[in-house]
Amino acid sequence: MEKALRQKARELLESGSVRLVIGYEQGSVPFKCTPLFAETPEEAERLIWNPTCVNNLAVYLPQVISQGKVAIVVKPCDVKSVVELIKEHKVNREDVVTIVVPCPGVLNLDGLNGLDLRDVKSVQWGGEGIIVECSSGAVELARERSFLSKCLSCTIGKAPLADIEIGESPIRNPLTDKHTCVAEYEKLSPAERRMFWARQFAKCVRCYACRQACPGCYCNECFVDKKGQMWLLRATDPASNWFFHTSRMMHIAGRCVGCGECERACPMGIPLTLLGTKLDKEVEEMFGGRAGESPDAPPILGCFEPTDPDPCPE
Repeated sequence: MEKALRQKARELLESGSVRLVIGYEQGSVPFKCTPLFAETPEEAERLIWNPTCVNNLAVYLPQVISQGKVAIVVKPCDVKSVVELIKEHKVNREDVVTIVVPCPGVLNLDGLNGLDLRDVKSVQWGGEGIIVECSSGAVELARERSFLSKCLSCTIGKAPLADIEIGESPIRNPLTDKHTCVAEYEKLSPAERRMFWARQFAKCVRCYACRQACPGCYCNECFVDKKGQMWLLRATDPASNWFFHTSRMMHIAGRCVGCGECERACPMGIPLTLLGTKLDKEVEEMFGGRAGESPDAPPILGCFEPTDPDPCPE
């Protein structure tokens, strides 16, 4: 798989079809990767594809696309972020080449608990889970332990936008439903829900890692950074934390593709995916659409018609 990926990236760069290929390369340790911005055929030889390739690389497109045509290595789920960026005119369709790679699921680092991380040599797919090669031998981890939760509920088959496809997409056999966590959350009373989020937002240190990792948070200047804004304090007081997170979520309502990068980037373990999934469910029920599924569909919250029924009648 890596050989085919590197060859295709090399061809694109050698022919001048693109000026840059965004993909993954080996990180500082065998169980992590880092983004690669390959500008030469030689740099393309550093591309990798394995379960450590977790990041949603679409987050970089708005910053690099203005300098020329770009190719990007994407998982089928991350293609939805590219679709949204095109629909919102942050990326011109003709300026991006999507290289879609098959993805059985990506690594949940918590699944490595109990292993000596200093002894890990490589992480690869195997069977229905992940095989971790150590100097003492191979350790096979079941997918319910080794994959991120979003991968356990993934039903995406063919990517909605694929210029180049490497290999074949695996047959999906989800172990869970993505809305299971929402169903449990909805059993809480309004007071219990408020108490739950008050506890979660109290942990926030306002590092803004969630914002930086989100492909939908592409504003040149975030509302919280504007000079003279009076909406929230710079300090991490509970009211300001609450305002930031609820405002950010409202900004990505109807645009969130559920990539989970916000929660993965959060150093405090705030379950932001739950909030995004709940919003996704509400938007689908109210407006009958889901983000990122069709490049030809208008933005869900950008196609209001006067004849539309009132979603919040008296």
